[in-house]
Amino acid sequence: MARCKAGKCGCGTRIISNAVNQMNGQQCFDVCTTPICGSPDYLGLFAPVIYDEIGINLCTTFDLGIDIPTAYPTATTATAQIIDITYTYGDGGVEITQISGRPNCYSVTLTNLTVQFAVNLYDEACRLIDTIFVSALYLPSDTTEDTYDEDTNPTTVTLELFAPYGVAYNNVAGVFTPALNAIGFASTDNMVRQGLNLVGAAKVLNFDETDSTITIGVTLVIQSLYYAGYKVANAGRIVIPKGCIVTPEDTDCLKFVAGDLLNLEIRPLDLGVPGCQENLKQDCTPTCNFDCTENI
Repeated sequence: MARCKAGKCGCGTRIISNAVNQMNGQQCFDVCTTPICGSPDYLGLFAPVIYDEIGINLCTTFDLGIDIPTAYPTATTATAQIIDITYTYGDGGVEITQISGRPNCYSVTLTNLTVQFAVNLYDEACRLIDTIFVSALYLPSDTTEDTYDEDTNPTTVTLELFAPYGVAYNNVAGVFTPALNAIGFASTDNMVRQGLNLVGAAKVLNFDETDSTITIGVTLVIQSLYYAGYKVANAGRIVIPKGCIVTPEDTDCLKFVAGDLLNLEIRPLDLGVPGCQENLKQDCTPTCNFDCTENI
C-alpha cells in the first residue's frame, strides 16, 4: 500500500494500493475514473489451498427401511451419493487436539458419524425408478450397533494432519472448541471453510432387493485448508453460450432479447509491475486500442 501525495490526482493523503499509486504517478491517469480496458496478463485470485490431507475407507451393510419388493418390485440396482455427514463433539464424538511438541500438527478422532445418503434405484434397463433417502452410522462407538464391524467399520479412527495456520472454532455460549467442517450436498453445508474439512464419497458394493439391504463403502477425507492469494495466468474471459427465446424482428427489444449477452469488460488491475499500463500513463490517452506491444 502507498500514501498518495497531496495535490496529485485530487486524492489528498488517502492510502491507496501500489498498483493505483504507480498509475497516478503522472498525475494524468486515474484508474478510479478511467478503468483500464482489455484483459490483464495475470489475475489475482483468493483461493482455498489444501496443505495436507488423509483419507480412510469404511464399509457397512444396513437396512434401507423400505420393503423394496413391495414398493419397488422392478428395482435391480442402486447407486448412492453422500448428502450430509453429522456428528457431535467431545466425549463419544469428534475430538480435535493439537499434538504436544508438534505445534503445526493436529490429531483428529472420528466416531459416531451419521452419513445421509441419496440412493437412486434403477430397473434392469438402467432406468431411474426413484430416489430414497437413508442414513447409516459409521464408526459406531457402541460395538452392539448393527453397522459395527471390527475390520470394516470399527468404533473409532484417529488421523494426524499438518495444519500450520491452525483450525477453526465453534463458539457455543462463549465456549470455543476446535471445529471440523463437513462438506456435503445439502444446501446448508456445500462449501469449504478455512481450517479442517471433511469430505466423503460413496460406492454401492451390494444391493439386495430381496432383503431390502444395501452395502455401501465410503471414503472419508480430512483436509487442512486455508485461503491464500495467487497470481494466475489469464487465458481470457469465459464465453457464455446463449439460448434464444424469440425470433429476431425489427423492434429494439426483440433484437436485444435475441442478441448477444451483455459483457461488462472493465479490466481488473494487474497487482504487480505494470506492463501496458505504464504506456497508458505516459501518453495520458488511455484507450482500448492503444498498441503497446512494442514496448513489452
